Amino acid sequence: MVKHFWVRKVLYLCLTRFIGDSKILRWDNQRFVEIQTLPSRGSMAVYPFSVGVRQYLLLGSDYSFSRIYLWDELTQRFQPFQELNMLAPRGFSLVSVDNKDILLAASFKGKTMAYQHL
Repeated sequence: MVKHFWVRKVLYLCLTRFIGDSKILRWDNQRFVEIQTLPSRGSMAVYPFSVGVRQYLLLGSDYSFSRIYLWDELTQRFQPFQELNMLAPRGFSLVSVDNKDILLAASFKGKTMAYQHL
């Protein structure tokens, strides 16, 4: 799966792999350059999202906890932020309602989960 996102007017890609590591690439003039690898065995879903000024990346996994990464402005890399226990996630969406940010996670094997950003 491929998803793009922007951080401070710079374009990035996340390339996920079910077997192997996922890659983060940054647009550098005329091509994408790999800047980071993330362990992602069993990943079938990825979701870059932002809440306020924070940029996150969620890698859903079939074999272990799904991981949320937080963008570190100093290192220009994602750092592990939180793990979520969900069964075989296949899609994510961020919904803002009544001044609350709610992350929805659709599952292949379990219930749809809702997580509120605090």
